[in-house]
Amino acid sequence: MAGSTERLPVAARVYVAAVTVVGVWAFVSAWPLDLRKPLLFAGLFALAAVASAFKMQVPLPRGWATMSPGYAVIFAGLLLLGVDAALLMAVVSAWIQSTFHARSPQPHYRKLFNAAVLVLSAYSADAAMTALGGRSGDPSTVLLMGPLLGATTAYFVVNSIAIASVVALTTGQPVLRCWQDNFLWSGPGYYLGAALAAACVIVIERGAWWLTLFVAVPVHLIYYTYRVYFTRLQKEQARVKAIADLHAKAVEALASEKERLAVTVSSIGDGVITTDLEGRITLLNNVAEQLTGWPQDEAVGHDLSEVLLLVERTTATPREHPLARVLATGRIPETEAHCDLVGRSGNRVPVHLTGAPICDRDGRQMGVVLGARDVTEGIRLERERVRASKLESLGVMAGGIAHDFNNVLTAVVGNLALAQQRNEQLSDDTTMWLEEAEKACLRARGLTHQLLTFSKGGDPVKRSTYVGGLVDAAVRFAVRGSNVRCLVDAPPDLWPVEVDEGQFEQVVNNIVINAQQAMPRGGVIEVRCANVWASPPNAELPVQDKPFVRIGIRDHGTGIAPEDLTRIFDPYFTTKLSGTGLGLAVAHSVIKGHGGFINVESVDGSGANFNIFLPRALRTTVQPAVSPTASVPRGAGRILVMDDERMISDVTGAMLRALGYESEAVSDGRQALERYRAAQQASQPFSAVIMDLTIPGGMGGVEAVGHLRELDPQARVLVVSGYADSGVLADYAQHGFDALLPKPFSLRDLALALSSLLKPEGESTIH
Repeated sequence: MAGSTERLPVAARVYVAAVTVVGVWAFVSAWPLDLRKPLLFAGLFALAAVASAFKMQVPLPRGWATMSPGYAVIFAGLLLLGVDAALLMAVVSAWIQSTFHARSPQPHYRKLFNAAVLVLSAYSADAAMTALGGRSGDPSTVLLMGPLLGATTAYFVVNSIAIASVVALTTGQPVLRCWQDNFLWSGPGYYLGAALAAACVIVIERGAWWLTLFVAVPVHLIYYTYRVYFTRLQKEQARVKAIADLHAKAVEALASEKERLAVTVSSIGDGVITTDLEGRITLLNNVAEQLTGWPQDEAVGHDLSEVLLLVERTTATPREHPLARVLATGRIPETEAHCDLVGRSGNRVPVHLTGAPICDRDGRQMGVVLGARDVTEGIRLERERVRASKLESLGVMAGGIAHDFNNVLTAVVGNLALAQQRNEQLSDDTTMWLEEAEKACLRARGLTHQLLTFSKGGDPVKRSTYVGGLVDAAVRFAVRGSNVRCLVDAPPDLWPVEVDEGQFEQVVNNIVINAQQAMPRGGVIEVRCANVWASPPNAELPVQDKPFVRIGIRDHGTGIAPEDLTRIFDPYFTTKLSGTGLGLAVAHSVIKGHGGFINVESVDGSGANFNIFLPRALRTTVQPAVSPTASVPRGAGRILVMDDERMISDVTGAMLRALGYESEAVSDGRQALERYRAAQQASQPFSAVIMDLTIPGGMGGVEAVGHLRELDPQARVLVVSGYADSGVLADYAQHGFDALLPKPFSLRDLALALSSLLKPEGESTIH
């Protein structure tokens, strides 16, 4: 009998309702009840009730059903008393099976359905018996094999198919399949029960009631056998369910592991591609999709050569795929790992390949996994490292050259200045020639200043200024005498910036000359200055929320090839046959040393636009420049000169005497300290000390000034140098010096520096 406690689908509800209605009709149509043998009816009725209580649970795919020996009693009632009595016993049997020892309380509609099924089963058995020549209520029918088998078959088929149908509608499986799997096996029990009922009918008709007690023994054995069978069936079903649960858990764990693996693979920063042994793609992670341009759902099943296009990095010739190499050797050799990956859209990405075979537990190869790492950033960093290495090498060389060259220039400029002091003995032409020679030497100082931008001692000596005038002067000087015109837009409200004026002018000069060379037929160079903030829409700035002064220099020349943009600021890189490759490298180094940034935008054939960004000065006081026509101030006092170069100390001493000072010279810091102490003890102190910063093999300026401050905290010290290996000139006061004078210096430079240094405190001083 049906006993599922699950909620029925709509189709099953309709079916249950229909069966219930037909069953009620069949039950009502058999009335009025004919009780010709009331004692026999009462006995069978009571026996049916008791037998129905001995039920067995039959497990089904969704729910359960019950079987009981009450069927044999109903069949005996059909043979002895007729269909009306059998139907009443069927109703009682169904109610008892649905009520007593039920796993859970059954709703009334299910009790009615169960009763209707038994009623229809008994009704069908009566119809089949009558159709085959038998008659219910006639005990002689038991002797007719055809009617007896027909009635039993009808009862079994109607009862089992009625229940199988509601189970099939509930579970969604075919009715016939459900009946075969769950009910067909119970058929022999119905025939055995019918045979026992027939035997009981024969015994009762012959008046040997006591013999029915012997029938109870086989009935009990049959019940016990079925009970054991159903118990084993339940255990087997429990075992199958446990296996099914384990399988479901394994499937769930496998799905979870697969999902975890998919998430892990998709989270890897490298592109991951897996293939089978034939080279057909089985998986791509997100990075591989981005590198190749193929979505995974499109790429899966395609040959690896269609999705992973590899070319040589330098020649762009196609590269053989590493599948066979990985299967043969288990890896990709490092010499073959570097190449370019060509995406679906044609873009090229430099990658580093890795690979390994995929094997099962027995070590058999199942496929290949390939990794592709985008090394664009690594290549950029390597270029920066090489650039820094070149700059460092150049800096070592530049420092040495600048030191020696500036010393030579200092001697030349000093002697030229001394010669000009004899102007009354010189002709006008000679005086002019000497002045031009001095100017040329001072311009040569700018060349060494450029070299120092690459060295550690090339820190700029900055002062706060407005760059508009510097930009205009540098631009016009650079294009003088050429077929190029310059348009300079420098608003008067530009923020002040702290710059080394000489270095900054050289930056502008180098970029303008580069722009001029890009326009051999002439043209216009546009220079525009503006105040900008490093916030959108100025997203090109690499620093956020800081004020900058931007100097944009744009030409309309041939432009810069895309492959050259990443190397444009490298030392020695040039596209010109006569170029040195230092101009833009110097510009980049200088602006970086000023805490600024420089970038370039260009489309090949459409000109280039260089943008210089200098941070706004924190100090707003702009120091005035010294007029070149200012008179050379003279002075008095004793000056100690410390320089390891004899020609420098000699010419410096002569220049000092020409300015009205007395001078003495020493070659290193130790001698300077001894001479300074001796002068103090002789009551002939020095008014100031001029120290060379760098003394090879001896005590230099930084060490010497420290000891000098211990000896005389009020000493006035002027530092001079053509090269500083630690950036001392950029922050001379922090190292104990009072003033600085870069080499080479003119007579006027020396005079102004000493005049400023020796002025009493409180008086205004020009720096």
